[in-house]
Amino acid sequence: MQAIIFANRHGHELAPLDKQYCPALLPMGNRALIEYTLEDVASAGIVEVKLIISSHAKALEQHLGDGSRWGVKIDYFLSREQEPVNCVMSRLKLDFDQSYLVVRGDILRSPCIKRFVDYSVNRPKHLVLPVLADCNPGMLLLPSACNHLYLLDWPLERDPNITNAMMEPLHGQCAMLDNFESYLNANLAIGDGCFDGLVPSGRPIPSGRSAKFFHLGAKAQTGKLDQQAAWGAIGEQTWIAPDVDMHDQLMIGDQCVIEKNCRLSNSVILTNSFVGEGLNVDNCIISKNLLINVGFNTAIEVEDPRLIASTQAQLQANVPWTSRLMALILLGLSVPLLVILWLWSLCNSSMAGSSRQALSITHQPITLWRVNLPQSCMGLALLPQLYQVCLGRLFLLGAQSPEVHSAVSISDAAPQYGVYGPLQLLGAELPEEEQALIEQEFLAKPKAAQWSHILKLCFVSLSTSVASTGSTTATQSNANKLTPNQQDIANEWGNGQ
Repeated sequence: MQAIIFANRHGHELAPLDKQYCPALLPMGNRALIEYTLEDVASAGIVEVKLIISSHAKALEQHLGDGSRWGVKIDYFLSREQEPVNCVMSRLKLDFDQSYLVVRGDILRSPCIKRFVDYSVNRPKHLVLPVLADCNPGMLLLPSACNHLYLLDWPLERDPNITNAMMEPLHGQCAMLDNFESYLNANLAIGDGCFDGLVPSGRPIPSGRSAKFFHLGAKAQTGKLDQQAAWGAIGEQTWIAPDVDMHDQLMIGDQCVIEKNCRLSNSVILTNSFVGEGLNVDNCIISKNLLINVGFNTAIEVEDPRLIASTQAQLQANVPWTSRLMALILLGLSVPLLVILWLWSLCNSSMAGSSRQALSITHQPITLWRVNLPQSCMGLALLPQLYQVCLGRLFLLGAQSPEVHSAVSISDAAPQYGVYGPLQLLGAELPEEEQALIEQEFLAKPKAAQWSHILKLCFVSLSTSVASTGSTTATQSNANKLTPNQQDIANEWGNGQ
């Protein structure tokens, strides 16, 4: 038996969310909607799938691949948006000597395909119409249903004039996802564990509500969830400030950043979304720069990246393989030196090193380690960060990577964050305007000039440190101030020299 899955809805009912996702790719429980249908088909023992696609066709193929992740083999067929099922089927040239399951893959249903198939194959001469939660769940078995394929056209309806069919009640729930309220409620139901047979990905973590859990994705960073009066799911590589106040049901996608002092309640925040500091998000859907108020059924595209924005880089920022190789060589050669530096710093302070959460060149959270060394030895202190260059997350030279919880303006320009740069080596508290000017002038220079300035700054800092060895009793209040020589270097960058 083969399965023919229709994923050709245009999804205009969810505009403007349809610009970012076709219905089949809508995140449900932090997974693409079509994945639930593929799993249900595979559980019925069906391994050959013909997938009918239209809008966002390339994104669908990239996401699903050949289907091996679900134990099926997918063949893709292109159609017009919401093209009638009969028209599409006429082009597939099917052999009706065998059975076919025809099913919609752009609605959400509890797992029920195996039961429907098992019931229908034992009645090959009868039309079997499934009923799920008093809805048409969008599936038929051929060849017995050849004359009723119109029942799978969108929007799905039930034909009261059919009287010669066998009705098969199925257990579970069904959601058409044809409006914002339906989409929000279905997502929250999955996070709450009350959508029969469906659970979000991630390990369960107790929340502050009795018998309620968060499903936490890999590498997600949050505050103490057991103190939050909320439950639901938090996706992979998502960062949530510890003081974010969460209430009731929540579904937060992968690779999101939620700033401090935010309040979240009964909302869905989709993959790659940034929520700015101090926002109150209640009964809303946020997707990148799109804010949808479900109660008022309104949607706006926010232009201020300090409020909500995409965390996904608009332009691909790729670290050249030459830089990766150089970083790998430097890191390998510096391993013995790093051991000595760690031990030396441990002898002179209570901690051998420190870390901070920052953003990579793709706006993803990363951990940056440094050795606790004097400011004059910052070039050596930053050596552990070469590991991030090897992974392609930072450049060797570039701007200072911002804190993951700071309000970052995500523009169309690819970020140029690096391990070494003027601000990384100066390590001083400068006004934001001066920092921006220094980095702007530095990034505008040719690579050779950048290396020259970095080496010059390291030499000047080290020389200053040696010259001022006798004045090690300086007060802590001057620890973050630039030395005169360092200030000269900063002025050179700021003046474009």
